[in-house]
Amino acid sequence: YRPLRLPVLSAPRAAGSAPEHGWDDTEFWFYVNQNLPSRTWQLPLSNGSFGCLAADCGMSGLWLQNAREMRLVPPNTDVRDVQGAELLWLSTEGKPVSLFAANDGAACRVRFAPGWACWEKEIAGRRVRTTVFLDPVRDARILLIEGAAGLPLHWAMQPLLGAPDAASLRCTFRDGTLRAENPEAYLPGTVLLARSNCPSACRTAFTPAAMLLSLEAQEPTVLVCGCCSESEMFKLCKPDVAKEALRAAQQRWRALLSRLQVETGDAALDHYLNCWAGYQTVACRLWGRASLYQSGGAVGFRDQLQDAVNLLLIAPDLARDRILDCCRHQYVEGDVMHWWHAHPEGDRGIRSRCSDDLLWLPWALCEYAEATGDLSLCEAEENYVNSPPLADNERDRYERPEVSPARASVLYHAKAALDRCIDRGFGPHGLPWIGSGDWNDALDAVDGESVWLGWFLAHCAERFGQLLDKLCKPSSARYAAVARQTAQAAEAAWNGRWYRRGYWPDGEPLGGDRRIDALPQAWAVLSGAADSTHARQALDAALYRLVDGEHRLVRLFDPPFSVTERRPGSITGYGEGFRENGGQYTHGALWLAMACLRAGRAAQGLELLRMLLPEGGDLRRYEAEPFVLAADVYAAPGCEGMAGWTWYTGSAGWYFRVAVQELLGLRLCGGRLLIRPRLPNYTARWVDGDGVRHCVRVEGGHVTLDGQPCPEAGIPDGEIK
Repeated sequence: YRPLRLPVLSAPRAAGSAPEHGWDDTEFWFYVNQNLPSRTWQLPLSNGSFGCLAADCGMSGLWLQNAREMRLVPPNTDVRDVQGAELLWLSTEGKPVSLFAANDGAACRVRFAPGWACWEKEIAGRRVRTTVFLDPVRDARILLIEGAAGLPLHWAMQPLLGAPDAASLRCTFRDGTLRAENPEAYLPGTVLLARSNCPSACRTAFTPAAMLLSLEAQEPTVLVCGCCSESEMFKLCKPDVAKEALRAAQQRWRALLSRLQVETGDAALDHYLNCWAGYQTVACRLWGRASLYQSGGAVGFRDQLQDAVNLLLIAPDLARDRILDCCRHQYVEGDVMHWWHAHPEGDRGIRSRCSDDLLWLPWALCEYAEATGDLSLCEAEENYVNSPPLADNERDRYERPEVSPARASVLYHAKAALDRCIDRGFGPHGLPWIGSGDWNDALDAVDGESVWLGWFLAHCAERFGQLLDKLCKPSSARYAAVARQTAQAAEAAWNGRWYRRGYWPDGEPLGGDRRIDALPQAWAVLSGAADSTHARQALDAALYRLVDGEHRLVRLFDPPFSVTERRPGSITGYGEGFRENGGQYTHGALWLAMACLRAGRAAQGLELLRMLLPEGGDLRRYEAEPFVLAADVYAAPGCEGMAGWTWYTGSAGWYFRVAVQELLGLRLCGGRLLIRPRLPNYTARWVDGDGVRHCVRVEGGHVTLDGQPCPEAGIPDGEIK
C-alpha cells in the first residue's frame, strides 16, 4: 500500500448563504456559483435494501439493509462539511475539480428528484453531468458521468464494511474490479465491489483508510459499487444497461407518488404533497432510516407504524407489512420492543417502559381495517418474542430476545398491547402512567401521570372496542368503559384555561398551571371525548400561546423547562427553545393543525400547514433544505426559525395525512374513497387499488368524481369560504 493524498476540493461553507433555487414538477434544483448552502442539502436514496445519501457536495455514506449496523462507507458527521468519505474529481490544468457542487467558483446546478440526483457543472469549458441513483432491484449504486471524455477522472472511497477497525479491511484489485471485505463485518461474507466501464485504463491505490481508482473518462463513464455479484456489476457498467436502470428507478418512484396528485392553487402545498411528502416518508423513514442528522438504521415500533399508516391512501401494503412486523416484535407479556436492528442471528433492540408504544399497534390495526375494509389481517398469525421481563430496577434493556413458539392473531397481538397498557394501572388522578416517556421520550424522569396519554388511550380503547363488535368478538364493553373512565380523568385535568400535560407522583401538575402543551389540547379535540366548550377554549389558548407567525413556527409548549425547576428528564439537556424543550417539534404542530381542521377551523388549520412548509420562508435563517420538512425548528431567542434536523422525521407522513385527509377531505373508508373537503376549490387525481385513475374536482364546494356529481360527498362545517 502507498499513502493516498486526497485533495481538498472545497473551501468552508459560507454562513447565511441561500442559493438560487426552484421546482420543476417533481424536481428541486439549485445553483451553486461561489458558495455552498450554509449547511448540507441532502437527498436520501434507498431501494428498500441498499441505500446512500447524496449531498450538494457529493456522496455521504453507503449501507446495506441497515444504515448504522451495516455501513459500507461512513457517512458525514457534520452537516457543514464540504466533502465526505467519497470523492469524485477531474484533473484539469493540473488542478483537481470536484464533479459535485463546491466553493470553487465553478457554476454547478444541483437537481434532486425522487430516486436520483444530478450535478451539472462547467469544467474546462465543458458541461459535465454526473447522475447518481440506485438500481431498483440490485444492491448497487450507479454514477453516470457524461461530458468528461478524455479527462483524467479520479474516484476515492473510504470503505468501512460494518467494523470500525480499518486495519481489518482487505482491499484488492482484479480484472478491473476493486474489492473490499472485512472479516469482522456485520454480515460475514459481505463484500463491497467497485468497477468502471473502462477497466483496462484503471489505476488503483490503497491505504487502510481509502481506495482510489484513476482512469481516463469515456463518453459516458459508468462507475458502479455495491454488494451484488461480479457478473451483475459487469452488466450494470454497460452504459445502455445503466441508463435503463435509471429509467426503472425513476419509474418506480413515479408509479408510487403519482397515485395522488393535487392542484390546490398553493404551489408549496402542491410541491410537497405531489412529491416530497411521500418520498420523505418512504425513502427516508421506512426504507433508508437515515439522514446526515441521524444515521439510525433501526426500526421504531411506533415510529414506522405511524409513517406507514399515514400513507394508506396511496400504499396500504406498507401499513399491512408494518403491522405484521410489529407483531413479531411484541413480547408474550404484551409489551413491545421500543426499537430494533434487524440481524441475521436475531433482531436486537430495546425493551423499555415507554408507555405509548403499546397503543400504536391497536391504533394502526383500527386505522387499516377501517380504511381498507380488509378484516383478514386481524386473523393473520405471528409469533411473539421472549425474554425475562424487566426487573423493578431496570428502566430498559438492550437485548436480543428469542422468537417465542407462542403465536396469536394480529387482533390478539393488538389486544395484548392494549391490555398491557391498561393493566399497568392508573395514578391517583385516574390517568395512565407516563413510564419512561409517553410520546415525549425526554420526559423520562417524571414517573407520573400523562394527560395526553389519557386522551390517546380513550381514543384507542373506544375504536378497538368498535372493531371487536364488527368482528363479533367479546370484551368490547370493557374497552368502552376504559375509554369513558380515562376520558373523564383527562377532562378533570382542565385548569380553567387549558388541559394540563400531566402530574408528578405527588400530584403536582407537570410544569404547573402556567405551562401550556400542544399535545393535550390537540388530542382533547382529536379524541372526541372532551367537553366541547373546554376543547374550544383549549385550542384558542394553544393557538394564542404557541403559534409564532413572524418566525413561521409552532412551539410544542410554552414556556420551556428550565434547569432551575423540578427536573422532568433529559428534556432539560436541550437548551430552552430547542427541540422538544419548547421549540417546534413538527410532529406535534401537525396534531394542532389537525385539531383545528377537525374543530371546524379550516382557515386556521390551513394557515398552520402553510407555516410548517419551509418553501417561501427566509432560507438564510432556516438554512436547511426548503423542499422537505424538518423534525424541529428552533424557538430560542436569536435562533427563531432555524431548522434543526431534516428528512428523518415522522412529521412527513403526518403532514401528508393531515393535508390530504383533513383539509382536502380525501380518505379511504371500507376501501372506497370518501370525499368531505374543507378546501372549496381543488383538483385531485387518485389511483385506486385496481390501478384505475379517478379525478376529483371541488369547485365552490361542489364535488364531482370522474365528471359526475358525488352524492356521498359534502362540505362539513368549518370549510374555508
